[in-house]
Amino acid sequence: MPTKIIGTYEDVATSLPLKSTDSLFIASDVKQLALDARSAGKAFNANTFIESFQAKLSKGTLLIPAYTDNLKNGDTFDQAKSKPTTGALSNKVGRRKDFQRSKDPLHSVYAWGKGAEEIAEMDGNSSLGEGSIFHWMHDNACKMMCIDVHFQNSLTYVHFVEEQRKVTYRKPYNWTIKRIFKDNSDEKSFVFYSRQPWVLTDLELLQNRAIETGVAQVFQLENAEILFFDIREMHQLIEKMLDNGEKLHRISLMHFVKGVAKKILRRN
Repeated sequence: MPTKIIGTYEDVATSLPLKSTDSLFIASDVKQLALDARSAGKAFNANTFIESFQAKLSKGTLLIPAYTDNLKNGDTFDQAKSKPTTGALSNKVGRRKDFQRSKDPLHSVYAWGKGAEEIAEMDGNSSLGEGSIFHWMHDNACKMMCIDVHFQNSLTYVHFVEEQRKVTYRKPYNWTIKRIFKDNSDEKSFVFYSRQPWVLTDLELLQNRAIETGVAQVFQLENAEILFFDIREMHQLIEKMLDNGEKLHRISLMHFVKGVAKKILRRN
């Protein structure tokens, strides 16, 4: 049974098992939080929500995804202007002055707190592997919270484990993207360890297993569901599933055919 959070969205941070020194990554769809707040006669204030976590993590680090996973090889990433594809909270945080955005063209994050400077300077050669934000999350025993988002749409960290394990259903692609920063620009060549064209990520079993085993704790605030977990414990679960031959993907020949058709149409 989920643990019920008493209060409003302003009480989430103090209701989770967080210490002031923790690092926390928040993946979210805040629509339900906003609807529940409106039903209670209050407006959802994203800044108030973020600041409640800053108060809780006074000696720690807060991470909000700012991925631009709509970019393709050869495109341009503007650190200040490229709009995140990770939802309303990400876009709201992007307008704040107290967060720093990391340099990764595909998987940047907004960072605040103790680790923000280090994260802002990170510039690894793999978007999902060594030197990436996911590597940092593992090394720093980061916690993660998913608000009304399935692992399918939020747990990009799984691909860090897959790259470490060199799974055969994904492979390294060499990408180059132009990057624009406040004071300079460059071209970044890096490895993007992505799926084979006939493969689709499928994390339904992983999410169910994480809840069943208690790796992911489930919290409920009104009609919103929150999954909370330690990233190292999740890492161990993912490795165990891979060792047991349990699938984190599925084969889709239809997806492959559609991809080929799109390439042919673009050439024509």
